[in-house]
Amino acid sequence: MSDAPENDAPDHRAQDVFPEPTPVDPADDADRLVIPAHVRTSPRFGRMIGTGVGVGIVAAMILALVLPNSTGTGHFLVFLLLALGLSLLGALIGGALATGLDRPYRPARTDRGAQS
Repeated sequence: MSDAPENDAPDHRAQDVFPEPTPVDPADDADRLVIPAHVRTSPRFGRMIGTGVGVGIVAAMILALVLPNSTGTGHFLVFLLLALGLSLLGALIGGALATGLDRPYRPARTDRGAQS
């Protein structure tokens, strides 16, 4: 036994808050939701250039250790000069490769439904 009043009348507030959904034509819905897009598959230029710099530094390290040091300056200075030169060369080659692999942008055809 509770002191709360008993109300046998149905609650109509739920119908006002959540109205019945209206049916939607699937053909209209698809045209409204589909957006024509083009996926561009181009290389990442920064990563290609960075890879070229890394390859240049590794090549400089190998060359500094393998080549005979006839100057008396030390292996580190030889490595530093080779690294500067070969990393610049690697960056140029990496950028040239990325530019060569990049495809030109071709917009998607928008006349899908047109009859010829």
